[in-house]
Amino acid sequence: MLIIADENIPQVKDAFSSFGEVKLFAGRSITNKDLLDADVLLVRSVTKVNKELLENTKIKFVATATIGTDHIDKEYLKERNIVFADAAGCNAYSVAEYVICAIARLFNIYNKKFNNSKIGIIGYGNIGKKVAAFARTLGFNVLINDPPLQREGFPENFCSLEEALSADVITFHVPLNLDGIDKTFHLLDEEKLNLIKSEAILINTSRGPVVDNLALKKRLIEKNDLLTVLDVWENEPQIDTQLLGLVNISTPHIAGYSYEGKINSTLFIYNKFCEFMNIEPAWHPVVNNVENNIITVDNNESLEKLIDKICSYIYDINEDSKLLKKAVNFNTNELIKYFDSLRKYYRIRREFNNYTIRLSKEDDKLKEILKVLRLQI
Repeated sequence: MLIIADENIPQVKDAFSSFGEVKLFAGRSITNKDLLDADVLLVRSVTKVNKELLENTKIKFVATATIGTDHIDKEYLKERNIVFADAAGCNAYSVAEYVICAIARLFNIYNKKFNNSKIGIIGYGNIGKKVAAFARTLGFNVLINDPPLQREGFPENFCSLEEALSADVITFHVPLNLDGIDKTFHLLDEEKLNLIKSEAILINTSRGPVVDNLALKKRLIEKNDLLTVLDVWENEPQIDTQLLGLVNISTPHIAGYSYEGKINSTLFIYNKFCEFMNIEPAWHPVVNNVENNIITVDNNESLEKLIDKICSYIYDINEDSKLLKKAVNFNTNELIKYFDSLRKYYRIRREFNNYTIRLSKEDDKLKEILKVLRLQI
């Protein structure tokens, strides 16, 4: 069996080598010619899997080690009887923690208070649910918008998109749907963008085209009255460098790039391939322990400062933002290579549950908050 895999899927060779030969490629460079003799294709979000890529191949199984699937022509796979698998949920904690790190950073810098602030969560899937749980424990009033789940009768107090956009923090966790009743392409267009109040925080970690980047740029140029956090961009990796220079926190589509999230993505697609092959899974990923995992904090400080300090110790989101902002004046070729290199050579980032917090004094309420954030006490 010949297995073609994106070289950025961690431990993929170890996981799949028992099934046959595993050849690694840069995700953007995989061509139809590379797949002519292949049986299995394992990709990430940068590979467009469609008729052009798969025509006249004998591929029987395609998996993406990502939660998003808008780069996959699932209808074509169905027509060809090609089994498809994704890694939905693999990096949900990673993205939720990224969102909390961004909020804590901006709330601390701009002297905002968690308690009774409103957060509008648009999309209530694996990630949205975790963001909601984190936000509630910090004291936010949570507004949830998810029309598909609302129609299904999911037991939650949903609100309209307009109400969610009235919040102090707005964060998107939806798939990219180009059309249909639940179209999310430019879900936040110029008209909806103008519903967001001044000094609100706008976060997008879902897919770049969910937010109309030109409309956002226009608002930031004309009013400069929003605090913005973008991890995803339209036309990646050829992103709008003018917009890059305007947003507060800018990262290269790495919100889900925790060590655990990446390893989980491989494990998820490996398990689904074993199911396809009707065999018992036998591979387990190698997960290293975290060094320097004790964080001592002074809990006389405000909750905002304390959470920002903890977040910055575990994951300094500003470092990633500074790295991407270096590309503001790059030409197109430099930008594309740089954006991809930041993702390919991304540093190891561990999730909250690997860290233990030592408090300066006993505080049962704070302990409960930290436990919900999956921190050890």
